[in-house]
Amino acid sequence: MKHLVWGSTLFLLVLLVGGIATPPAEAHNWGCWIQADRNVKVRNTASARPSEATAAINEWNVDTILNISNVSSGQEVSVYDGNYGNTGWGGLASIESYSGCTILRASAKLNTYYSWTSNSARGVFCQEVGHAFGLDHSNDGGCMGGGYWYDIGTYPAYTVITHNINDIATKYANRHAQEPAEGAERTHASWISNPLSVAETEGLASSIVVAQVVRVLDGPAIEVRHAGGIDRLPTQRVELSVTRRVKGEVEASFVLFQNGNSENRFGEDPDYKVGSRHLLFLTSRGDGTYRVVSPEGRFELSSRGLVPASEDGFAAGLRGYALSTVLSDVRDSIAHRGEQQ
Repeated sequence: MKHLVWGSTLFLLVLLVGGIATPPAEAHNWGCWIQADRNVKVRNTASARPSEATAAINEWNVDTILNISNVSSGQEVSVYDGNYGNTGWGGLASIESYSGCTILRASAKLNTYYSWTSNSARGVFCQEVGHAFGLDHSNDGGCMGGGYWYDIGTYPAYTVITHNINDIATKYANRHAQEPAEGAERTHASWISNPLSVAETEGLASSIVVAQVVRVLDGPAIEVRHAGGIDRLPTQRVELSVTRRVKGEVEASFVLFQNGNSENRFGEDPDYKVGSRHLLFLTSRGDGTYRVVSPEGRFELSSRGLVPASEDGFAAGLRGYALSTVLSDVRDSIAHRGEQQ
């Protein structure tokens, strides 16, 4: 039975404390993106993790005011899985077509290149499907914050919780026409590594460098066939010149793998600009290129201090920090690890 937490009509509950009204919490919206209405057609063709995908979809259907129907065609959300390789992301939600802010077609997928427990796979599907309904990340204990603030494979981090239910109720109570901002982000990734400190980021990195961007080139697209068709994701290759080695033995000039391109940029993974300088925590992809360990491992150097790529997690709190301060923490982490060995 569908649990209508806010009822078929949204009632705003006002709590009067000492004569002061406390407004309801604002929903964690992903920009202005929203489905056309509460009736959403979903096609689930996950083959490696079908039961986990089904469980995630069913939760959004049963626990929220959304009415989700499973279809074999004409879907508004496609859910599937496939081996996308060592991309750095474990799950991905993409808005593939839209009219204004209304989502016409979106996808939610799991990258089976990485190993998953049943619960963690379910949690990733839960989060990516939530993005396809227009929700952003939220530090609330449920699947929309899993991997960013806590382990997505532990209960209730792989489930829909009350906060998510209320976010959907608020979002879909009174839809109104909007237009997306120019260049609005249309892809949200669930990264395979989400370190919670500088020390954890250092531990995940085989190399740490300060490097300058020399060139940005289009790379070969990642093409994955699944039961619903062929998924094609653009990539870029970023050539960088090392100006300072902090850890590891990266070549003086190396190539960084970048998901997406300038027209289809991944969340928390903005464009690299020629001439820009970055502090990068790197790991090898095994094909001669590198990738950052996660968005938390990427900082641009500016006259006002570090500019983190990540808008969530610990790295966001380092905005404006001096490079020397973060490198001091890196050296302390390396020294501490050496003492433990």
